Amino acid sequence: MSDSLSGIPRSEYPRPDFQRGTSQGIDWINLNGTWEFVFDPDDIGKQECWYLPQFEGCIDQICVPYPWESLAAWNQSDQATSANYLSTKAYLSPDDVTCGGLERGGNYRDEPRHTIGWYRRQVSIPSHWCGQRVILKFGASDWHTMVWVNGKCVGEHQNGYLPFEFDITESLVDDAPSCVVVRVFDPQDHSQQPVGKQYGWYTRTSGIWQTVYLEPRSETFIKSFKIYPDIDAAEARVDIQVGGTDLNDLSFRLDTDAPLEKVDIEMFDDHAECVIEIQKAKLQLWDMDNPHLYDLDIQLVKDDNVIDHVSTYFGMRKISRQVLPGTDYEYIYLNNLPIYLLGALNQSFSTEGVYTFLDDDQIRADITRAKEFGFNFLRLHIKIDEPRLYYWADRLGMLFMCDIPNLGYDGYSDIGRQRWEQTLRGTVDRDFNHPSIIAWCDFNETWGLGGNDYKQMQDRQEWVREMYHLTKRLDSTRLVEDNSPCLYDHVETDINSWHFYINDYQKAREHVANVVKETYPGSKFNYTGDNEQTNAPMMNSEYGGIGAGAGDKDISWCFKYLTNELRLHQKICGYIYTELQDIEWEHNGFMNYDRTVKEFGYDYTMINALDFIVIDHHPGLSFVPGDLLEAGIHSSHFSNKKIEQATLYWRLDGIDQLGSELMNLVSGSVPISFAQYKVEKVHQLSINLPNQPVIGTLHVWVADQNQSVVARNFINVEIFKEPPLIEYPSENTTIIRLDIGDSPVVEFAGSGKLEYTVDLPDSIRLESINCFEIVFEASSYVDGAPQTDWEKHPSDLKITINGIELKTITLPSSPADARGALSYINGIPGKYGFLTKIKVDDEQLNSLRNSLSGNKLTVGYQVDPEAENSGGLTIYGARVGRYPLDPYIIIS
Repeated sequence: MSDSLSGIPRSEYPRPDFQRGTSQGIDWINLNGTWEFVFDPDDIGKQECWYLPQFEGCIDQICVPYPWESLAAWNQSDQATSANYLSTKAYLSPDDVTCGGLERGGNYRDEPRHTIGWYRRQVSIPSHWCGQRVILKFGASDWHTMVWVNGKCVGEHQNGYLPFEFDITESLVDDAPSCVVVRVFDPQDHSQQPVGKQYGWYTRTSGIWQTVYLEPRSETFIKSFKIYPDIDAAEARVDIQVGGTDLNDLSFRLDTDAPLEKVDIEMFDDHAECVIEIQKAKLQLWDMDNPHLYDLDIQLVKDDNVIDHVSTYFGMRKISRQVLPGTDYEYIYLNNLPIYLLGALNQSFSTEGVYTFLDDDQIRADITRAKEFGFNFLRLHIKIDEPRLYYWADRLGMLFMCDIPNLGYDGYSDIGRQRWEQTLRGTVDRDFNHPSIIAWCDFNETWGLGGNDYKQMQDRQEWVREMYHLTKRLDSTRLVEDNSPCLYDHVETDINSWHFYINDYQKAREHVANVVKETYPGSKFNYTGDNEQTNAPMMNSEYGGIGAGAGDKDISWCFKYLTNELRLHQKICGYIYTELQDIEWEHNGFMNYDRTVKEFGYDYTMINALDFIVIDHHPGLSFVPGDLLEAGIHSSHFSNKKIEQATLYWRLDGIDQLGSELMNLVSGSVPISFAQYKVEKVHQLSINLPNQPVIGTLHVWVADQNQSVVARNFINVEIFKEPPLIEYPSENTTIIRLDIGDSPVVEFAGSGKLEYTVDLPDSIRLESINCFEIVFEASSYVDGAPQTDWEKHPSDLKITINGIELKTITLPSSPADARGALSYINGIPGKYGFLTKIKVDDEQLNSLRNSLSGNKLTVGYQVDPEAENSGGLTIYGARVGRYPLDPYIIIS
């Protein structure tokens, strides 16, 4: 791999929130790229002095900054797919390693790995750095890192997530390249380390996994700073820490593009307290729609010379808890206004780099896509991520709750607690200045705390309380959740959240309603021990219909109705859907693991919307013609725009038993209130359903005084009546339905053939037929019901009648999403097919006349084994799929 700037992987500066270097090769040197490398399975490297420059045993090459379990580490990122996401080179016996691909199988999580790796490369220090300290920096390395320069040990570090640095000035040699050697040890048993989902769930991350770089620095330097925005006072306080020993005669200059009133700077021995006062009339706040950032340049001055400077930025935003007007419970507030959090869980793994994004575009794309899906909030799930992820959230406008990685399930111990607290402190310190971060979450589902036994472990509960208060002391500007629970075991928290995974409408409806009912100050529900609820904001922090390990299934149907139920209750101030993207064998994301987008069959921003219209009704039920449908309609208005003269509209569209679209079967409208920051019932919808059988979509929407649509939703209804096998819709038309048997679908994998024989009515004379058409719904065959996406599974289907080949068509795939409403209504995951109409031409009709024997017609559906696409076949009956029809023949 080339080490030219264009060829350096992850060549961008890693800390735009703390940017000292601006020109690669001039005032900083990116050390990413090819390093010599060797594993040390017998742990003999230190004894044999592999850290010496003359050692020649680094027989391999690795690409930094990707962990050695990743494909990108071995320049194999082009082989990465949703089913291929790890390198067997990381294991002691590569040939014995099995990966389950899209399934949970395989031994890769437990198979013995290489636990020690040695990195080596030469570095040259620019001559103009002379007189400055040379600092070697690591974004993160997992777990125990030791570093030598020219054979001298310059330091070591133990943690898998935090940045660290070493002053290597005294170990460099003049006028010659220097040899940098890095040894990383990541034990097989890492239960007493903060590890997150690396523990027993997904692929491990070992070794260097964030950017390594060199930077010149003065002996006295800007060590750190924290920015405290105060939107009420229109000012930002900047507390700056100075490092070094010569602290005499120092001063600071602050340059910003904020419209200033003034800047006050007060110097102390090793720090400064600065206040940036902004003109109130020109103050721009930071939020998701307008993520305005002010640039800030901090200069450290001695004897009128700038000896160090760091560029950064800040956003003027405030996060708080306040009582929602008209209630006795709190909401989360952004910039003094209630905010409804439309969230998703983001586990932030990558097919190519595991913990490390392949490039900066991938990082930005995750934030961009989340916004396109309608999310305004992501929960970064038990992983401390690369700083550039938070940077892009700051720039693009996305809110974060950041989890601290858990210990292993049995990792609770003195050393485990120390390491966890170290990670907490370092994370808050590193990421304090990101306006995108609005909350810290200390623990997840009591992992590393005892699981189900945690409720009987008062000492551990008290430690969690202690860590909650520590987090509040470290950062008083953000909310803190003690534990995001699935076992109803809060202790003390700013956010009263809970988890559920239910794939049944009625059960989910009852569950959510009960949680809301049990949530009030003084309630012991969702708390453990003698602890009880306050009026802290209530939200859901994990939910879904497809849990981990449930297989590759459609999520569009359950996402819609589960979210609808959450929006029905005003007490719930937000949600976190699981999840943004699939990961390895967990398939419940809006995207696949490779970040290709799944199809929902509807616009997901209709559901992920600050302004929403709730339909208090089952998402899909079966009725008989003429039935009455009743549903409560509720407004949920949490955008900051006032909506006046709102009107509620509804319209029922459908598809009949012949596959014809029918618009505006039922419609109506009524003026409603659309109160801001409130959920309220605005109408009781009562409509008489049509007297004809259809699969219907009841659209409901709200428009403002300008007829702009501000909220929308829909449900599906099946209006069913058993159709006759033979039907005469007009004097000259006959419809003959094929009986496909008792099964709702008939299907086969690969190649095969289906045949159905019917008797022509005596009234039909072949010589008088001028139109003969076969109509059916069909798809290829795929095992299960994976959600529709870019990957197609085509099948070449040959249609015959009485052995006469009519046509060969290609069925594009076997889709499954909310468009398969009939399947969902009748208890089958939402698979559906393509409405297909095959017209018999004159030549084929003549052949049919000649072949007819005893007035019998045999319709054949065939996938040949020699076909280009032998993707099987699924024929859908009238009560499954997308269209309410059995295969039929129409004769005119």
